Formats: sequence, structure tokens, C-alpha cells
Amino acid sequence: MKLDTGLVVVIVAVLIFYLRLIIIQRERARQIQRARKASAAKKGKTAEPAPPPRYSILTTSYRNLAIAGVGALCIVGGVLLNAGVLAFPAVQPFWWIPTAVGIIGLSWAFQL
Repeated sequence: MKLDTGLVVVIVAVLIFYLRLIIIQRERARQIQRARKASAAKKGKTAEPAPPPRYSILTTSYRNLAIAGVGALCIVGGVLLNAGVLAFPAVQPFWWIPTAVGIIGLSWAFQL
């Protein structure tokens, strides 16, 4: 398998995407653990219960979802350029640019 510049850039973009997901999940686990400790400390007192933590990491912001949607379209466009389905000879060698930008844009769909 030949590793050219474009493929390396796409691999790095995917690694950044997954690193962001790992960081978000670790922070979510810390928040849940802090909430459990706080509720355990308040068991003796009569206090109103804390709201349950959210388990979804998908964003509720329409702006972030729009960025993620454009990112998904960029990924599809880059893949179609690489496969030769879209016949644009001038930009076909640069298929990796919309793919990498799309992967990073898709990461906007996730939040803490």
C-alpha cells in the first residue's frame, strides 16, 4: 500500500477525530463520577436531588449540527473524487483536502 501525502493527512484527521471522542468520553465519565460523589455526600442532608447526567454526547446546537452536516458532505465528495466518480481532473489529485476537512468538521457533532 502506497502512502502518499493525502492518505497521511486523512489518517491524521481520523486520529484527531477519535482523540476528540476519547477526551469527550473521559470528561463525561469524570462528570458522572463527581455527580455520584456529590450525591453520596448529600445523602444525610435533605436536599433536592441533582438532575440525572446526560448520556448523549451529540450536540443540540443547530450551528454545530450544520457544520457536521457540511463535513459529512465534504467526506462524501472527497471519497467520490478519489474513486473517480466525480470527473474533475483538475481537483481529483486533491481528494484528501475535502475528506480531511470533512472529518474534522464532523467532529463538531459531538460535545461535552
